[in-house]
Amino acid sequence: MQSRFPKARIDGLCDGVFAFAMTLLVLDVRVASGLGIASADELTAHLTSIWRSLIAYAISFFVLGALWRAAIEQRQVTETVSGGVTSLWMVFLFFVTMVPFSSNLVSAYGELSPAVIVYSANMLALGALVSVLRYFEVVPEARSLRQALGGHLALFMASTVLAMAVSAIDPRHAMFAYFINFAKRIPGWPKVIGGR
Repeated sequence: MQSRFPKARIDGLCDGVFAFAMTLLVLDVRVASGLGIASADELTAHLTSIWRSLIAYAISFFVLGALWRAAIEQRQVTETVSGGVTSLWMVFLFFVTMVPFSSNLVSAYGELSPAVIVYSANMLALGALVSVLRYFEVVPEARSLRQALGGHLALFMASTVLAMAVSAIDPRHAMFAYFINFAKRIPGWPKVIGGR
């Protein structure tokens, strides 16, 4: 007989890991002390100098929020999950905990292609894993890869691939590829499961 695990325990761990990872992100956005800033112009110049950190933080925060939502949108009616699905959740949460690292890397070295590739690979792994989890979160007779991907996850994974491609040409602007995720707000864009 296959081991079963309480879904509520996985949900609790998932919520905690997401909350912690999202909180850690902001720690990399720092206004250095002791700079001797004496005027509004100097402060504005310093704030402008940390724009890459702010963009990486904003993208990462909202991506994590969207992935958390995508992971919980489709839920089984059972109270337990299999050992295999539990293992998938652990791999998924591993990549969630890597987001503060990859976000910090791209905020510090976003002008270099390897930083963007590491960040985007992290995001691509998260998108693929949440799709697999969404696939297994419904009863077997209702499973569909198209529903598991939904319109939003497919667009998100396309934006990660686009960011990697742009980083080969112009790494400084590659992170802007993630802003195409706002296309889901365009009227007529495919909705996710349940019309959300």
